[in-house]
Amino acid sequence: MPIPYTSLPSFSGLFLDYINNFELLKNFYEFDYRNYDDIRRCIDLKKDTYPGGKNFFRKDICDILNNQNTLFKSGDKTFDNIQLLSNQDTFAVVTGQQLGILTGPFYTVLKAINTIQLSEKLNQKFTDCKFVPVFWLEADDHDFTEINNINVISKENEIKNLSYFENGETQEKYLKPAGKIVLDDFISSFTDELEASLNKTDYSEDLFKLIREAYKSGADMKTAFARFLNSLITDKGLIFIDPSDQEIKNLLKPVFRKELMNSPQTCEAVITTSVELEKDYQAQVKPKAINLFYIHEGNRYLLEPRDGEVYALKHSRQKFTGEELYNLLDSNPERFSWNVVTRPVCQDYILPTIAYVGGPSEIAYFGQFKEVYKLFGITMPVIYPRTSATILENRVKNFLEKNDLNFDELFDLKEVSKKLLKNDSEIDTEELFSGMADELRAIFYTYEKKLGKIDINQTASFAKRNLQFLDSLNIAKDKYVALQSKQNEVVSGQLKKALVNVYPDETLQERVFNIVYFVNKYGLELINKMYNETDVEEFSHQLIYPDNSPA
Repeated sequence: MPIPYTSLPSFSGLFLDYINNFELLKNFYEFDYRNYDDIRRCIDLKKDTYPGGKNFFRKDICDILNNQNTLFKSGDKTFDNIQLLSNQDTFAVVTGQQLGILTGPFYTVLKAINTIQLSEKLNQKFTDCKFVPVFWLEADDHDFTEINNINVISKENEIKNLSYFENGETQEKYLKPAGKIVLDDFISSFTDELEASLNKTDYSEDLFKLIREAYKSGADMKTAFARFLNSLITDKGLIFIDPSDQEIKNLLKPVFRKELMNSPQTCEAVITTSVELEKDYQAQVKPKAINLFYIHEGNRYLLEPRDGEVYALKHSRQKFTGEELYNLLDSNPERFSWNVVTRPVCQDYILPTIAYVGGPSEIAYFGQFKEVYKLFGITMPVIYPRTSATILENRVKNFLEKNDLNFDELFDLKEVSKKLLKNDSEIDTEELFSGMADELRAIFYTYEKKLGKIDINQTASFAKRNLQFLDSLNIAKDKYVALQSKQNEVVSGQLKKALVNVYPDETLQERVFNIVYFVNKYGLELINKMYNETDVEEFSHQLIYPDNSPA
């Protein structure tokens, strides 16, 4: 049964209103993702504007995508979709993600699946058009320490973090684009440690064969990412695009040039929108004077304007005159790179995007970009919420049923602990044993008062026995309390294990654990189960049952 987002922690007010009260936010987005009339309007606008006087044709993009997806070992259906994309009535449903090692948190896999599912839904709804799923590989991002590690549940049922560093040497900061990082021999140590951390199952051998084929010495991060994700979802037609490709960057020169020439218009547009947004919500993104990076000597630096039409690279001594920078753009466009503000513009300049499938944070920052799209003369796509889900294993499902708990109760630790201890202890121990002791004393008192005058010796003997009974009762009470405490520890331990699985570090499971933990346990069939059983049109948190169907 789907769980309303309002019953779960960590979702912003903007995201909750986007799901439940879109009318409150309609001024910040071009289209309502639930409204098929709006989607049709987006299709019609995209027909008129793509490619629309750009310095390329659909065939140019498709040639590049064919070459890239050959490298990524994509399947036949992907190449069929690339061929479809060359037709003017075919449009893209896009998602994207940083190049997390082994795909990063498992919501990445959900985003890929949702993009395929939404393409299929639109193909059924709008039969005069075709829709193909596209995954934007965020290869230029340089926050490598955010993506070089994963979390799994170890054999000891603890959260275990594993990370990969070039040459096995920890670095605090990277400036090199992640897609350019080439894996070395230390990737084998990472994979070996991961395999040793997980229980061996019937699926382990095949899974780790796939991992080692994708993540091996000599492969770069973007190729390893795409190949591994391909091996997980199999041939469902997902097209990968590597926008860091020199050929793609060459096509993006007009976008880069416009951002340089019109600075700081983009920044001002975002700020103006953000002022309105921040009347009720928190803005996600802070724009820059120039929303571009420049890759210098292999490292990625933010471009900043200086007096006298000079441009500087932040945190470096490198500077360019305006003439030098524009000449570099003409001769070496691959050195230019977007930031969070200009990435969507670059994406939707290159692709005929109808919908972008994004998570809560992405939905929030797209709300700041409506005017940016207008500045660049590009139709803003439908911003479609990705599925949010928890993989609910049997051990957790059984724990919930045994203790009469609802899934969403797990997210309030204080209340669920109180409920569990109350369920496990219907008897008030102190009250029970005090009552029995009082009854014994009452019996002795009655005996002494009524029979003591007849036989004082019998009274003394009974008093001694009464004290023995009271001592025995105290011993029984201590044993009962110890047993009850032990049972409470068992229940508390079961709760802890459930929370490690479902709410690790007080964060939703999908944002913490890597999919490898689950595939190792349930096999690749789990991915098909996610594909078949999650509903891309259900805008609530969904539960995936890997062991069986829900009760």
